[in-house]
Amino acid sequence: MTTLTVLDNNHHARIDLEPGTVFIGRAGDNDVKFKDKLISAHHAKIVTCFEASYIEDLSSTNGTFINGKRVKMHTLHPGDEITVGHRKMVVNG
Repeated sequence: MTTLTVLDNNHHARIDLEPGTVFIGRAGDNDVKFKDKLISAHHAKIVTCFEASYIEDLSSTNGTFINGKRVKMHTLHPGDEITVGHRKMVVNG
C-alpha cells in the first residue's frame, strides 16, 4: 500500500493512501492541515483509485511542487517529494 509521510517540524505523520480523496490545506476541514500562510485554505488534493494516486493543485496561490517542479496535476510515485508552502510530504511505496 502507498503511504504519505507528512514531515511537519519534528513530527512525522503517516497516511495510508486508500481509495478516495485526501485534501491538503490550511482550513480545518482538510484531512492534512498545516498552519502556514503560504498554504491556501484548500491547497491540493490526492486522489487514489485502486493502486494509483495523483495529486492535483486546487488553484492555490503559491503552487504545489513535486521534486522541486511546480505541477497542476501529477501521478505520484514512491520517492516523490511534495512541497506546499514550507511543508514537505514524501510518497512511500
